[in-house]
Amino acid sequence: MSEKRQVQRFIVKLPVTVSAGGKSISGDTVRISRKGLFVRTQQSFVTGVPVDIEITLTDMTSCKLKGIIKHARNYGHFLPRLNGMGIQFTETDPGYEAFITAIERERGF
Repeated sequence: MSEKRQVQRFIVKLPVTVSAGGKSISGDTVRISRKGLFVRTQQSFVTGVPVDIEITLTDMTSCKLKGIIKHARNYGHFLPRLNGMGIQFTETDPGYEAFITAIERERGF
């Protein structure tokens, strides 16, 4: 973990919907942590936008979180696997917290 990282990040693919201002964007998580996540999407909201997040965990339960867009990347069709949004949480959900704790235990953190 680099000095810049404050929490451990995990590579996990989960379906997620990010919403703001009546618009919703669906995608999949690439990396998740206690503090936020990166979502691979074809569109994105701009940096600084507060968003609602709905994420479906591996047991098919749904968690609702809130966050703010910290960075957005859109390389179009040239590098679609890099497109997406980094989101920092402002509110989490007990189900999500339990999910992260389980991953930390499973992976020895």
